[in-house]
Amino acid sequence: MEARAEHDSLEVFLKASLTDEQRGNVLFVSFTQWDFALAALADTATCLHQMGSEVTLGFWTNKTPMHDTGWSVNDKVAKLFASPARDQRVRDALIDIGIPKSSLANPPISGWRPAQPVPITRAMNRSEIKALTYFGSPMGRAMLQVRTLTETPVTDAYYWPERLLRLAATSYAFAYDQTTELIKARGVTAVAVYNGRFLHDRAASAAAQALGIPVLYYDTGGIDTDFDLTDSVTHDWTDLQRRMLKLYEQWPEGQRDEVGGSWFQERLNHTAADNALFTEAQVIGSSIDRPDADCLVVYFSSSGDEIAELELDWDQFIGTQPEALKFLADECRKRDGYQLVVRSHPHKRRKPKQDVIEWLEAVDVANPDIHLDPHSPVDSYALMRQADIVVTYGSTTGVEAAFAGKRVIVLGPSAYDQLGCATLAGTQVELSTALDDRDPGSWPGAVSYGLMMRRRGFHFEFVKRGPDNSFNLGGRAFADSRQSVRHLSHLLGRIQRWNLR
Repeated sequence: MEARAEHDSLEVFLKASLTDEQRGNVLFVSFTQWDFALAALADTATCLHQMGSEVTLGFWTNKTPMHDTGWSVNDKVAKLFASPARDQRVRDALIDIGIPKSSLANPPISGWRPAQPVPITRAMNRSEIKALTYFGSPMGRAMLQVRTLTETPVTDAYYWPERLLRLAATSYAFAYDQTTELIKARGVTAVAVYNGRFLHDRAASAAAQALGIPVLYYDTGGIDTDFDLTDSVTHDWTDLQRRMLKLYEQWPEGQRDEVGGSWFQERLNHTAADNALFTEAQVIGSSIDRPDADCLVVYFSSSGDEIAELELDWDQFIGTQPEALKFLADECRKRDGYQLVVRSHPHKRRKPKQDVIEWLEAVDVANPDIHLDPHSPVDSYALMRQADIVVTYGSTTGVEAAFAGKRVIVLGPSAYDQLGCATLAGTQVELSTALDDRDPGSWPGAVSYGLMMRRRGFHFEFVKRGPDNSFNLGGRAFADSRQSVRHLSHLLGRIQRWNLR
């Protein structure tokens, strides 16, 4: 029996999210060859087609000046070896189910040149890049998502190569201008993109928004579902938490705690596949020799690069993560019987060297009572059980600690600070007050997070998933190109990125 999903019907969601007029002609512009993203596109486009909407399809993965993060196969190589790329197979499958060939759209502007200058004449650091815009849209933030061959630390001490930046900016402008023109030429009434964070998806969504056109974002679903579709940007954590609380409220009372709790239990038992990278070096049940402290405060750090480019009001937070840690350490030292343990994120083992150096320097400045480095075998879940108070800068361990019945304080951006399970301390005064309270927050609030992680989004209604996790539509498999084609494409992609150093 199929597990219940957050949404029962894609058609019902589309009717609630878009008016009849807005569903008139929906443009799907794709820059990725990831199978799960293309499967979400195919299911949504098919549903709209069945509802009577016109669908416009722009498979532009190989049309942009720079490859997007989800690119894998060169279309010319695929054609030469008669082994179509995955996005080409999805395109053909959609035509086979009845979407007319006239719905296919290439970039409409021939001999394209940027409609607005993109003056990049030197290498830039992260802060300078973030400030770059194109017709007021956040081009710089999108540029920071591109793949490179070299390490790209978060620190402003690192300068991104000029050639890389120039090509990324040009490619963003290409996607923005071409999407703008296509919307006007085809009378597009809504646009759907993958995720909305990557270079070209962000450009396409920005182009639509500038014209007052609504945007839908498709993405991965929950562990037990197939995909997500939302009319809010994928990383709008306020909206996501609203959905969590609504989902928990509407879920059968006899099932919601068990289903939501199972997400936490898998992570506690080190059996969650999506968490293996973080726990592979940890020994289940391994803990520290608990110091003789009246109140043990444990800080779990966040991976800086994963939060650096979020579009948030950063003034609502206590400061940067190093600053927040120093404030926390100082507050703990003011209190008799308080001791601070810092657990550095295991992901640091695979992060750029400079980022690791700067973080370890920040820990030294904070001078906690105990520091567990990224290589420590101590089990994070055993450690949080030893804590009286858990503090994070947004790390998922915060909501996991709340599920374990711990007092949780969050100092940075998170997807659980509005669930009632954690206290957001945005100032030193708020942090001081929060540390004086050891009562846990809302356990159901924490469970709602796990419930969303399991059942987020939709089940496929038209796309079929095989036992090997392959996808097909109308019997046409979304198979990838032959290995030789992928390898040659990969080599060509590496050569392009090598030349951009």
